Amino acid sequence: MCCALIAMGLTSCSDDEKFTADRGAVLTFSVDTVSFDTVFAGVSSSTERFNVYNRNSSGIRIVNVKLESGGTSGFKMNVDGQFGASLNDVEVLKEDSIFVFVEVNMAEQASNEPTRVEDAIVFTLESGMQQRVMLEAYGQNVRVLRAEVITTDTTLDGTLPYLVYDSLVVAEDATLTLGEGTMLCFHNAANLKVYGELKVDGTLEKPVTFRGDRTDRMFTYLPYDRLDNQWGSIVLASSCKGCTINYADIHSGNDGIICDSIQGKLTITNSVIHNTGGTGLFVQDSEVLVANTQISNSRYNCVTIFGGTSEFYHCTLAQFCPWIADRGNALVVSNYMIGEEAHLIEAANFYNCFVTGYADDEAYGNALEQPFNLHFYNCVLLTDVSDETYFHDCTAESKDLDCYKETNFRTIDTDNYYYDFHLDSLSTAIGKASTQYTDLYPLDRDGKPRGNTPDAGCYQFK
Repeated sequence: MCCALIAMGLTSCSDDEKFTADRGAVLTFSVDTVSFDTVFAGVSSSTERFNVYNRNSSGIRIVNVKLESGGTSGFKMNVDGQFGASLNDVEVLKEDSIFVFVEVNMAEQASNEPTRVEDAIVFTLESGMQQRVMLEAYGQNVRVLRAEVITTDTTLDGTLPYLVYDSLVVAEDATLTLGEGTMLCFHNAANLKVYGELKVDGTLEKPVTFRGDRTDRMFTYLPYDRLDNQWGSIVLASSCKGCTINYADIHSGNDGIICDSIQGKLTITNSVIHNTGGTGLFVQDSEVLVANTQISNSRYNCVTIFGGTSEFYHCTLAQFCPWIADRGNALVVSNYMIGEEAHLIEAANFYNCFVTGYADDEAYGNALEQPFNLHFYNCVLLTDVSDETYFHDCTAESKDLDCYKETNFRTIDTDNYYYDFHLDSLSTAIGKASTQYTDLYPLDRDGKPRGNTPDAGCYQFK
């Protein structure tokens, strides 16, 4: 009996070690092309993986696996634990598979525009057959700012993206101006800290973008750029002499903007603050003007106002954060926080705004000290608007209306984490604003005229 088992074992090993050179015996691959999203020059990409299958009844010897470019393209490979541009004698046993890992580190490109780079992994079998898996990526030149401190008046432009490591700091006596089309890509936890002055001069066609530096995907359908907490925040320190932001796209940070008792004024117009792991806009004891702006999907509150003077015109505050059930509110206005002294709300006025979200009440006020000068004019809110002390010609959202909560908007796709807060054709916000407050902002965030029947929020339905 023992001898029979030994014989069976020897036979099994012999079968495993039987290899074929038949030209009809080929490999199959889990992909035909390995694609990378935009890769910054000089920065290693994430690692992609694919499988090489041998579905034949005999083993296959790969006499050589090589990068077709010889390794000059920037692509790198690891085949079944071996790393190199050309590898010999790789075996794939019958009905077995091996892993191949690929990454890319692009050299600086000749053009400042994203440049397509291609290569291939060539598998040469013992039979002489050759098989290929294609490789492709877009290389993008980038300017690296590592622990950069702006000490003199400086302008950054949109010629190339900026890759920010270890935070970008604007010193007290300096002004940083970001021209149209400027893109700042922040590494994990990196911030923009402003002790001096910040001017963001984007345009409708070329906004200024603040985002994380990951250009790859968590899943095939989900880019990291749609996730929160990909970088730090824009922090306006108490010494900040002022900040004007026009046409900015600020998304996927730990927070959006933190404005703490600044000396000057914060003005935000025609902008988006979206998908933050903390608060979209946090204001403490500061003077703030926000207009034609969308602030949406924060794990904490989309907007928190704690003291000071604030004015909001035609803003959409939408709290549809998908990540947690105990998300914050779309809007919180307070003069008290646990462990803090009272901070007087000198004035907080909202004109023609749209405040909504998943909760039953998305506008929260906490008035433990007076004065508490909070007023809403011709706004649509997901809250009780019956108290005429605070609400003036406002509309309360109701489930009895044609649209309610997320159905007010064009796209709320929680499966793919994609959101479009333009109004649906039946949105409650349509026609609810007043022309009394559109003189300052006759065009919506997209540059469309509001006309004689303006809609609440930053987008006019067309």
